[in-house]
Amino acid sequence: MKNSVFLGIFLIIYTVQANSQEKLKGGVIPVMSWGGVAQTEISVANYKKLKDVGVNIDIAFFSSTDAIAAALDAAGKAGVKLMISCPELKSDPEKIAKRFKDHPSLEGYYLADEPGKPQFQELADWAKRLKSADGKHYSFVNLYPNINSNQSKFGTKDYKEYVDTFDKMFPAPYISFDFYPVVDGAVHPRWYENMEFFANKYKTEGRPFWAFALTTSYLAYSNDAGQPTLNDFYQLYKSYNPEKTFVHDIPSLGELRLQVNVNLAYGAQGIEYWSFKGFGSPIDANGKRTIVYDKLQKLNTEIQNLSAVFLGAKMISVAHTGLDIPNETKRLSQLPAPIKLLETKGLGAVVSVLENGKNTFLVIVNRDFKNPMKLIIYTDDSVKKVLKDGTLIPANEYASATEVEPGDMSVYMFPTSK
Repeated sequence: MKNSVFLGIFLIIYTVQANSQEKLKGGVIPVMSWGGVAQTEISVANYKKLKDVGVNIDIAFFSSTDAIAAALDAAGKAGVKLMISCPELKSDPEKIAKRFKDHPSLEGYYLADEPGKPQFQELADWAKRLKSADGKHYSFVNLYPNINSNQSKFGTKDYKEYVDTFDKMFPAPYISFDFYPVVDGAVHPRWYENMEFFANKYKTEGRPFWAFALTTSYLAYSNDAGQPTLNDFYQLYKSYNPEKTFVHDIPSLGELRLQVNVNLAYGAQGIEYWSFKGFGSPIDANGKRTIVYDKLQKLNTEIQNLSAVFLGAKMISVAHTGLDIPNETKRLSQLPAPIKLLETKGLGAVVSVLENGKNTFLVIVNRDFKNPMKLIIYTDDSVKKVLKDGTLIPANEYASATEVEPGDMSVYMFPTSK
């Protein structure tokens, strides 16, 4: 009997201690899918699939305003907002805005994907008309990434002028650009250059940005030919010619983590997923969940648990470790005072410092999406390790040598210096 009483008291004390562990609490990181639910598939159940995987916004393309109304109602019941688009949005934007501006599931208005400078004024005028009828919501445009095959499409002398010109002309709460970095089993050599550009703009001008992760498989043609049908994919893959095509294979968890975690480490304030349906996507052509869905669900849970690290954070610095570092990046040469030593073994890491109110975070992302990375870190007693669920544990309770999974990140927190 005495043993039973003692065991009961021990369990109560243990439970109280476990429940009293400090955890980060933050808002919700915007996570947007492209084409998650088609017009022919509008239902609460289908939007619930998006919500369950961790999506909270879907870009939606519809043929009529009635379809938009049905989609907004269904999406709202599932807890998803919509970025809407239809032909009438362009021909009579004021009418569309007045009809839907008070719907609680409206996120904004989708206007264009990857425009060149000649289109900027038209898009700005279009957005102005929408704003005149709906002052609560914003218009959305996604920009080109800076890769060689796009440079002739910018309509400017260089990428900086392309983005800066758009940013001055087009009113938006953030800048969006797409880059699908994992190509032919390696990372595109210009991806980190793009990340540096937008991180610097965020740091120096305070301009937030949203960035992409590729959640599907497709062949990108170097001559910009049309995409093959999904039924042709396997045959094309067998006859793949590296001089004509670039293969984006079905993403692994490591590839997904790398894309999203690097985006966040560089200061991204929102994540976009393209594409959400079809071969190699989270949801297949028959509406069934795939292995990509499960991987993405895991990843989205991870990042939302750490939203207090990234959402609204101030970019302090970003640098790289490794024998070789990516083009146009900086080698890690200085650590925050509470971090006494940081070494990595393997391909290397992205190391960023983000300030978020009274807390500052050290984010270490394994640049290798195939292999784990050895991490050696020594800290002072003020540093806490941030676990996957947001729990905070004194860093000195852990051994100095640890391991970071492919594409994954390790996060540490310490008080912001005054």
